[in-house]
Amino acid sequence: MSGITMLSALEIFNNPADIEIIVSEEKVSGKFAIGIFRGPGHNFKPILTSQPFAETKEDAVKEVDIILRSIHEVVTKEFENKESFASHYLNPDNKELDQAKVLNLGLISRILDELRQHQEVSTFTMFETGD
Repeated sequence: MSGITMLSALEIFNNPADIEIIVSEEKVSGKFAIGIFRGPGHNFKPILTSQPFAETKEDAVKEVDIILRSIHEVVTKEFENKESFASHYLNPDNKELDQAKVLNLGLISRILDELRQHQEVSTFTMFETGD
């Protein structure tokens, strides 16, 4: 999970209904950058941003995919490791992980679809409308 701290990964993983993700094209270079922010509940606080790096929108979306799947994989492993700090934080009662309350693979797919269509996704609106 290079480029992102465990604390940031936990914040994204544990707040799936309060995330904003943007893929933005820089006018001068034509390259794409990504940004992952908390939603309106946290005044769109930046969690992870990049300089323009991707030649195409799809390359940027693929990078978001890698980031989100890495977060899902790493934090899920931490959650399942009863000795880890993350497990004590996320699961103090040693219960089974409720995928509906965390960044899950289904939500990641929906996020990527939305980014491909609109270059921006607001998970908080997905949850508000019941999508």
